[in-house]
Amino acid sequence: MKRIAVLIILVALLLSAPGYGSQWKFFEHRYKYKLGDVLEADKFVKKDGYWEGYRGNKLVGYVFLSKDWTKKLVGYSGKHMETLIGLDPNGVITGVKLIFHSEPIVLIGLKDENYLEFLKQYRGKNIKEDLAVGKGISMDAITGATVTAVVQNAIILGSARKVATAAGIARFARAKMEKKKISRKYTPLTWRELVDLKAIRNIVVRSEQLGIKDKGVYLDLYFGVLTPPSIGRNVLGDKLYNDTMKALKKGESAIFVFARGKGSFIGSGFARGGIFDRFHISQNDKTFVFRDIDYRKITRIRAKGAPEIKEGGIFIVRSEDFEQTLPFEFNLILTYRVGSKKEFKSFSSRYKIPERFLE
Repeated sequence: MKRIAVLIILVALLLSAPGYGSQWKFFEHRYKYKLGDVLEADKFVKKDGYWEGYRGNKLVGYVFLSKDWTKKLVGYSGKHMETLIGLDPNGVITGVKLIFHSEPIVLIGLKDENYLEFLKQYRGKNIKEDLAVGKGISMDAITGATVTAVVQNAIILGSARKVATAAGIARFARAKMEKKKISRKYTPLTWRELVDLKAIRNIVVRSEQLGIKDKGVYLDLYFGVLTPPSIGRNVLGDKLYNDTMKALKKGESAIFVFARGKGSFIGSGFARGGIFDRFHISQNDKTFVFRDIDYRKITRIRAKGAPEIKEGGIFIVRSEDFEQTLPFEFNLILTYRVGSKKEFKSFSSRYKIPERFLE
């Protein structure tokens, strides 16, 4: 623990110094690779964005670099974790090799060997399955590095599914949904009305789901999109809603997250590194995480009849890749202990702005 504390102080000084952006080089690791590292083949034939692998004249799979397919997905460091991935014609991953990353996992006592061990579990996984951290993907090897695990999972599966579609071995077509405009009309609505209309969604985690002996609700979480006035103004009040909308830049969106109960969706990772490691949102093959600069603390919900909350906030999605009028998943990852072992469990809920708030 003493060594980790010293490292944290050292890195904090590095990152607060002028030109701090270049200091992420402190954590950079780059590895040599060859295509055969992730797929056994006699020869490889270059295609558009991937290689076909053959044994004799038989096609045995595909090899590709994640940066060609999911470059916009970045980890804790703000950089893409470049990954070499192999895939067989049935959609089964044949191998995964990390070739570059700058994730500061050393700050939580992890080594690169832990990261590489985490990646080994992907071999033999079928990309047609519903895989997520805490759901078919274990974090045992990199306990504590939640953001790294979540983004790395999105990189591997997102890249593999795009290649599978491009190669014609499987289809992961997005549901074709027409983008709509946000209605600017305002209707006063109570908390109960907003919940009943599904403008506010809820995830309830009970203590027993996490192996906690105390019965009852561990975390009662609510979330939604703020932009429609009939949602945002009722939840935040006129002034805060107007201030939030005025502050949004082109391509940005805003969501709200509130919670009560014994647990927390904010987590210790936020205090440690300015990033929220217990929740993220995903839409199609893209994952969005939040940092301290995306957050404004909220202590009270303004809608009539709203419950008192323990914690809450406005979170800005700073990406044009997120389309707020289309469905997305809110993903929550909580830790718990079984004896001396730390375990993770994921919870998710799908959200779509109700039609009455769209044009």
